[in-house]
Amino acid sequence: MMKTSSLLVVLIAIGCLNGVTANAQFGGLFGRGPKIETIETAELSKMLAQQRRVADAAREAGQPTPEADFVLVDVRTDKEVSVSIIPGAITKSQFEKNQAKYRGKLVIPYCTVGGRSGSYASQLAGKGVKVRNYKGSILKWVDAELPLVTLQGQPTNRVHTYSDRYRVPAKYEQVTQ
Repeated sequence: MMKTSSLLVVLIAIGCLNGVTANAQFGGLFGRGPKIETIETAELSKMLAQQRRVADAAREAGQPTPEADFVLVDVRTDKEVSVSIIPGAITKSQFEKNQAKYRGKLVIPYCTVGGRSGSYASQLAGKGVKVRNYKGSILKWVDAELPLVTLQGQPTNRVHTYSDRYRVPAKYEQVTQ
């Protein structure tokens, strides 16, 4: 019977023979995927507020709105994003249709708690994209009682939590279906 360490050596060798590192070959199977930095709610909220201030000032001055140096990407399902998103976010499909527009920008993916966005962040990092995962994601956002909007930009207190095992502050309406 092959020992675990021997199996690891074989797997690494297979990855190297295929012209890739074992890390990339096995997608972080051994906990050695690309190190993805995270972003906290307070910092993200501050960045979005600054982005809004700059956009508002440009509009008031009759100037074109300058492009932000980051993009917030909601990687949840269509069903989830149809309930609400974080203001200033775009959907994963919008991002992927217009990736050239966001080249060189920091990409900040989020989901419900950070798992799916962490996986997406790893995929992007593997392609050389500058990325930071919003770990805690929309649940941390609502825990801080920050605003949500619909895809049409209208304020809402509804939040899709993917599962009823999660709880949200009383000011929000939890949606799981």
